[in-house]
Amino acid sequence: MKLKPDETLSPFIRGKIKVIQKKEGYRFSLDSVLLSAFPQITRKKAKIIDLGTGSGIIILLLSLRYPELEYHALELQEDLYDIARRNFSLNKLNVNLIKGNVRDIKKLLPPQSFDYVITNPPYFRRDFTRKSIEEESLARYEISASIEDFVKAGSYLLKDKGRFYMIYPTERLSTVTRLVTENRIQPKRYRFIHPTVDEKATHFLLEGMRSGKEGGEIVEKPLIIYDKSNIKKYSKEVEFLLENFV
Repeated sequence: MKLKPDETLSPFIRGKIKVIQKKEGYRFSLDSVLLSAFPQITRKKAKIIDLGTGSGIIILLLSLRYPELEYHALELQEDLYDIARRNFSLNKLNVNLIKGNVRDIKKLLPPQSFDYVITNPPYFRRDFTRKSIEEESLARYEISASIEDFVKAGSYLLKDKGRFYMIYPTERLSTVTRLVTENRIQPKRYRFIHPTVDEKATHFLLEGMRSGKEGGEIVEKPLIIYDKSNIKKYSKEVEFLLENFV
């Protein structure tokens, strides 16, 4: 597959997938890998959508574990939409890729049409953005859509008892908890992510159920990124994900 001058093509997970990315600007991070490993999907032929798919990495990783799912993805930015399209084609994965904004979800897809929704939404509030709106800014800052827009879109798309998955900074935990419950998504499972075993959590993974009952939340054991003895060395769990994933 022909690459553009500003792109790279890299094998990932021991060559199980190949990923086109920009050389500079937006590139997927470890957060996407951790989020992709978090879902516990029990329905083999269910429908799942990734809101704000970027390069498509979350869908690509999920497909290694759940090849029988029906995959859908939404992306607003033209360049990232094109990269995701080529990544899905390169890895021979059939994905219904939609170009659009989560704010317009009701115009794009019917309600309660998915069993699972997954998203790695922009982390930072709009008031922290630079003046120039670049590709990376749109992916990481709440410029084109807010966290509330992503949660509302997830709730709209999910069937009752459907599952919602996301990753977000812990400093906005109370905001996310409020937003999901206000939008009929009941938190069911959390996992907090720590740089090392001695450091406080910086991010959390959330699983919620649409129209789920209150109570029964599970807080899983911490996910540690780096070995305590050497911050440059990944923990065994993270190393396994980056090398094997399945």
